[in-house]
Amino acid sequence: MAKFTSTLPLDGISPIKGKNVSISVQPTFMMAQVFALKGKIDALARKLKIKAEAGVATQSAAITALPLSPGQWMLVSKNAKGMVFADLEKSVAKNGYASQQSESRVCIRVSGPMARELMSRGCRLDLHPQNTGKDFCAQTQMAQIGVIIHQVSDAPEYDLYVYSGFAHSFWHWLEETAAQFG
Repeated sequence: MAKFTSTLPLDGISPIKGKNVSISVQPTFMMAQVFALKGKIDALARKLKIKAEAGVATQSAAITALPLSPGQWMLVSKNAKGMVFADLEKSVAKNGYASQQSESRVCIRVSGPMARELMSRGCRLDLHPQNTGKDFCAQTQMAQIGVIIHQVSDAPEYDLYVYSGFAHSFWHWLEETAAQFG
């Protein structure tokens, strides 16, 4: 009988560690998209202990909640203790529903003193510190690829969530662009 193993698109890719920019693949244990039922946005947000504010991510020890649109979030757990999908489904049942997304996206972290500059080379959003900061979150395109941007810290440090099918192309673009910064 054949044995199947799960692999992610960027398994085996070595991180890029430069003086000005570093790029690495971040592990994600589980991802789920959560949708609020009509009129239940605030109730669902309270139940999950997350912000219902557009453009602002919520980080806790267990999960990061990335707002996608009103009443819709991507929940990300980066460790096995963070979130179990079956438990999530039960907890949101009266206020919404959840969809398993664990292998749909890859998380890539961009950090370093020139991270914002690198991001500006392909991002259509104005990431100036006056407009963004820690926990800023938005969906946009970078290098013609759909991305969820989460500013993890003011350092700046960004987590970029890219559809798995575009991960190699996106990594290649990041690698080429980062080379300009040493």
